Amino acid sequence: MNDSSLTDSNSGSAGWEESYAVHQSEESLWGDQAIPILDSSIEILRRNLIETVVDVGCGDGRNLFGLRSAGFSCAGVDISPTALVRAASMLGARGRRAFFLEGSLTSMPFAAGTVEAITCFDVFGQVADPGCAVREFGRVLMPGGIIIMNAFATDDGTYGEGDKVGEHIFHYKGTTFRYFGEPELRDLFDIGWNVLKFERMEWDDPPHGEFRPYPHRHVNYFIVARSTPA
Repeated sequence: MNDSSLTDSNSGSAGWEESYAVHQSEESLWGDQAIPILDSSIEILRRNLIETVVDVGCGDGRNLFGLRSAGFSCAGVDISPTALVRAASMLGARGRRAFFLEGSLTSMPFAAGTVEAITCFDVFGQVADPGCAVREFGRVLMPGGIIIMNAFATDDGTYGEGDKVGEHIFHYKGTTFRYFGEPELRDLFDIGWNVLKFERMEWDDPPHGEFRPYPHRHVNYFIVARSTPA
């Protein structure tokens, strides 16, 4: 489930900040296990000789810890200051270090063309305009840089929870969840990208504190794409 806290406005930041603030356990809000696609993501990064990774929507750090443990230099970006503090503390307690920056998925705190690779796990559906997020990926990535991400499908187990505010879009506990069909996602990466992997995957997630306090099943699209020069 969601490790992140990013929207393309401040509309969801309060919801995510509250979710992290009320979570009193030292364990990650999302559990200690990394997202199931992390091992595959690490192998892809290694095959492409990536050395530095920006984990966008790092939340309280469970995936960022895995990336650092695999030897990558990392920066974690999130919209929740509490999540970033928790991530820094958790990594430090386990002998790992990373840079932490407060920022938005659609306005990342990096100069254009300076980032080798981006991971974006369980966060892509939290923007009102996903096209803006894809353009931001392209802006900050070096030519030939890589984005590795997932997006929830319309038959995801959490689909329909909360208040419906648009087609396949729901407000849930002060946050936004958007779900995607395959054609829509493919169209987003049609121009300016070389899609290396586009795979449908499913897995079961445990309860997530007070945010989603019950087991649930996720249905995702796993996407790897390389930016191409205009």
